Amino acid sequence: MEKYLIEEYNVIEDKDYLKTENDIKEYFNDNAFELFDCGQGYYQDEVDLICKVGNKFYSVSIYAEISSSKQDYGERLYWLEEITDVTYKEIEKPKPKNKNKVQYNLVLTDYQKDKLESFMKENSIKF
Repeated sequence: MEKYLIEEYNVIEDKDYLKTENDIKEYFNDNAFELFDCGQGYYQDEVDLICKVGNKFYSVSIYAEISSSKQDYGERLYWLEEITDVTYKEIEKPKPKNKNKVQYNLVLTDYQKDKLESFMKENSIKF
């Protein structure tokens, strides 16, 4: 798979378990729990992603049931209870996103510079 598909679109490909279109629902019902972001005061009950099966690409939407409990202090704590539905449709192969060359001159502390470089690495921004 081309590098831009992973870096720009986070395309998921699992050649061991995603062999046909019919594997998509079962695969994400079993393996999508870590894709949801839940914690104290926030939750995500829907995730949209792109997966590759063979030479085809699919837009996948995963829906979850979220549970919560009141905390002694602070906001409610949320967690994923179960995956409730997985829907998908075939799409065309995503094309590389247009990129603009941008140059900034910044005055930063060492701490700010380290944080900026860390953010750029995490988001696959070349510098």
